[in-house]
Amino acid sequence: LTLVETIDIGTQYLGFDQQRAELQFGAAKGNPFKDVRARRAVMQAIDVDLIIQKVLRGQAKPAGSHLSRLVDSARPELEGKRLPYDPAAARALLAQAGYGNGFEVTLDCVNITFRAAVCQAIAAILAQVNIKVTFQPFPSATFFPKLTQANSSFFEFGWTPAVDAWATLNSIVRTHDGAGSGQFNGGRYSNPKLDALIDGIRVEPDLATRRRMVGDALGILQEDLPLIPLYRRTLAWA
Repeated sequence: LTLVETIDIGTQYLGFDQQRAELQFGAAKGNPFKDVRARRAVMQAIDVDLIIQKVLRGQAKPAGSHLSRLVDSARPELEGKRLPYDPAAARALLAQAGYGNGFEVTLDCVNITFRAAVCQAIAAILAQVNIKVTFQPFPSATFFPKLTQANSSFFEFGWTPAVDAWATLNSIVRTHDGAGSGQFNGGRYSNPKLDALIDGIRVEPDLATRRRMVGDALGILQEDLPLIPLYRRTLAWA
């Protein structure tokens, strides 16, 4: 038998409600996820390497960038710039954002076995920085309407892109307009500069310019963290 393995082109993410003034499903002063410091704190509080080792049995790779290197115009150098696991830094960021005592929130996930197990692990890990997470699994038929209707405060979801970046960016991080753009932007994140890049990518005829624009968009995502890239699964064939 010959075993062949590769890393999936898709990415698993954590997303946040960044629209409402108050958490819909949780308990906090205001909405902590509207502050990028709280989003960064969540990223630095999660030990993705440990989750891959213990929960996914080694069958994944940490994701540093929001798009796989298999997607045209991706920036592979961003993979090495993932914020490191650092609970102390996470606590400091939460304190700076006004949440030194933490907060409570519900994490919505699809009840697929490996994804639910990862969500349970994330809930336990975030408790170490005083983010008290209630894990809530849903069947796909319930979860995805919650995602598209932005009816979640904190959620895990995956996206498998085509080899072109525009459709993914337009679907998951462009401002939701009710006409197709931002259809899976479950946190209703909105950034006019990013929107302008995504709309420009759609019609830009020069390939070099288009690739640069995609790179600029990925740079914004790296800084602003509307979504936290978690991992990409290892796919295997015998």
